[in-house]
Amino acid sequence: MTRTPARVVRTALTLAVAAGLAAGCQGEEKSAAPAAAPSASTAPSPTVDVAANSKQVCDASLALVKKHFVAMADDAIAAIDKPVSAKEAGEKVRANYTAIAEGLRAEAPKAADPQVRTALENLAGAVEKRLTGPDATKVEAPDLDPTLKAVDAACGN
Repeated sequence: MTRTPARVVRTALTLAVAAGLAAGCQGEEKSAAPAAAPSASTAPSPTVDVAANSKQVCDASLALVKKHFVAMADDAIAAIDKPVSAKEAGEKVRANYTAIAEGLRAEAPKAADPQVRTALENLAGAVEKRLTGPDATKVEAPDLDPTLKAVDAACGN
């Protein structure tokens, strides 16, 4: 498969938009006073600060997604100067999508908020479905937009 510079640039722009979506999901930093250390006479509380947990899980998950979308964009841009075979390009794309799915599967159970957990599991499932279909080696992924937006919403962004 021959890649034209225009197609590679279009692919890179698509990935940049996806990375921007993921970066936009990062949300605003909220200042919070540090929690006081538990005293020796106080038993640890079994409750979880759902908002803090969600922020932590969302930040980690979205950083993972962004990292791999940016890697795919970097690979597409690098292919302008140093073309690679379709097989090699496809393997790189599959590796990035596989890393996204595996990372999301690892992060989802950490979410105390069921909406966050479900959104991350759904995105992992959508990526895994993509990997079993005909678009497994394609960078462009408009099929992931709805699940990315659902993660964005669940993460409060």
